[in-house]
Amino acid sequence: MFSPKLIASPDTLSNLAAVYGTPLYVYDSSMIRQRCQTLAAAFKGLPVKWLYAIKANDNPHVLKVIKDEGFGFDTVSFEEALLSLKIGQRPEKIFYTENNMTDEEMFAAVEAGVILNIGSYSRLEQFARLKNTRECSIRVNPQIGDGHHAKVDTGNRDSKFGIRLDLIPAAVEMAGEHGVKITGIHIHIGSGIQKPENLTQAMKVLLDIGRVLPDLKRINFGGGFPIPYKEGDAPFSITRFAEAASPLLKEELDRRGGDLVFHFEPGRWIVAPAGLLLTRVNTVKDQGRITFLGTDTGFNHLLRPAMYESYHAVVNVTRAGEEADKTYTIAGNICETGDILAEDRKLPETSNGELLALCDAGAYGMTMASNYNRRSVPSEVLIADDGTPKLIRERETAEAIVDRFLKESFFVK
Repeated sequence: MFSPKLIASPDTLSNLAAVYGTPLYVYDSSMIRQRCQTLAAAFKGLPVKWLYAIKANDNPHVLKVIKDEGFGFDTVSFEEALLSLKIGQRPEKIFYTENNMTDEEMFAAVEAGVILNIGSYSRLEQFARLKNTRECSIRVNPQIGDGHHAKVDTGNRDSKFGIRLDLIPAAVEMAGEHGVKITGIHIHIGSGIQKPENLTQAMKVLLDIGRVLPDLKRINFGGGFPIPYKEGDAPFSITRFAEAASPLLKEELDRRGGDLVFHFEPGRWIVAPAGLLLTRVNTVKDQGRITFLGTDTGFNHLLRPAMYESYHAVVNVTRAGEEADKTYTIAGNICETGDILAEDRKLPETSNGELLALCDAGAYGMTMASNYNRRSVPSEVLIADDGTPKLIRERETAEAIVDRFLKESFFVK
């Protein structure tokens, strides 16, 4: 049964809000570590390696926790690959899936020595023509899509991602003519997948393609494992998924004599439940049919509800444990009608100044945040394994934000 859970006690969260102010992202290091360890133990006896998607949460302190657990990084821009390198990740553990990559980004990736995963025939052709390039991975469109919203379904036949199935033989032949070996293949059918059987079916498609590729070293099945955000959402069972997928992996290993590594990208699964966004109520406004709780955050800090119609459980931290007998809609402080963080939520009677927590916000929160309306992004705090909080990003003052903006705009009064 789903129930919203705070990652720390109400007293701890209240103290953090008092010390660091709001809005404030809070992450739990021990939960991140434990979830990494759960994944690492899932495929016993099989050469499975895990790649954490940096775009979910790219704070360097969070990345270090995940790197220390032995995970590689799934990156989708050269900037993310460069960030990985600068925090000490080894190039061979950085998987860079390009998306409409520029020539400059391609040159930089080759120079850095990361694993380059190419998603279009034309870019593969440009790569193959480079001097001193010997191998790469390719992303395939399996024509099987999934995800928690249409905007994150990446595997359907009309998706912009991946090389068409019918072009794979020509792509491999073309690369070979230039002396480039295809040593990796990759799919990613979507983020927050709703039907695990879609992933296992896509795995079969990828394995079938791989059987005509003699130089394979790695097969990356993507992932995008979901978490339960609300009542009725079933948790994604890593154990059951591993049981369903393992026979496919064992069969392929036997066929190839064991010389192969498999990758999965668990996506939000690692960090989403390990983070929340704290915000203060500034306004209680009865508009007749709707009572709004106006807060000091907005969709510039947590975009998912506005962009994906996503649900985040809301807890009144100040009145934790009290009866939830009032219905509120949680509104942000951005000048947009669509700046609604949660609709029709049951909470205890709530007053100005009280502290709310938007739960399960550790993924695709801060990484999608912006200075829209010229507002600051939140501060971030990481609660260490021993329970000690550490400030890992400081909120800018209004003066600092405006001064930086003027400087970046080359404005002279």
